[in-house]
Amino acid sequence: MDASMKASAVAIAIQLVYTGMFVVSKAAFDHGINTYVFMFYRQAAGSILLLPLALLRR
Repeated sequence: MDASMKASAVAIAIQLVYTGMFVVSKAAFDHGINTYVFMFYRQAAGSILLLPLALLRR
């Protein structure tokens, strides 16, 4: 896979993540979740998902 293919794959992956985040946010807000509670859960999930990567990279 050459550099342009890798760049395209990364761009597509980022768009998929943003789309998934938007869909989950929309569903949560449509069901009446508090904005601050949602922000807390989003930050907690991000921290938990990135923790293994941070520990492996140190």
